[in-house]
Amino acid sequence: MEDLKDIPIDKNTRLASFDIANMYSNVPTDELTSIIKFISSQQNIDDKPTEELISVTHTIMKQNYFEFHNKFYIQNAGLAMGAPSSSVLSEMYLQVKEKTKLYTILLQNNILGNFRYVDDILTVHNDSNTDADKLLDFLTMQYPQ
Repeated sequence: MEDLKDIPIDKNTRLASFDIANMYSNVPTDELTSIIKFISSQQNIDDKPTEELISVTHTIMKQNYFEFHNKFYIQNAGLAMGAPSSSVLSEMYLQVKEKTKLYTILLQNNILGNFRYVDDILTVHNDSNTDADKLLDFLTMQYPQ
């Protein structure tokens, strides 16, 4: 709420709410290694801890299963629902996407504010200079589907 109060509001200001559909199962796990390397380089983490983290992540991905109605399933793609690692890995994925691609898209679409909590997104835009349908298309391309 604090962030919203600094956004200029007029009669053309609109709020749009988006939800990342099936977020965990749609995170492209093949990108996690490069994401870990990117974050490690940004944080100046040495190669050895980075490689150990990548190794642990690969082990977790091989044990990608979940329980539903007392029956166990293997998650074929993405991250397992309910696994403690899934929230951390999906957050890493989304933060890197936001830092590397989303900022430019928000500027190109004149977005006044963009807020994400887990898989829910709130954007604030001016209807006179932002096409909400175009924005949805751009966001759909950036987040996992």
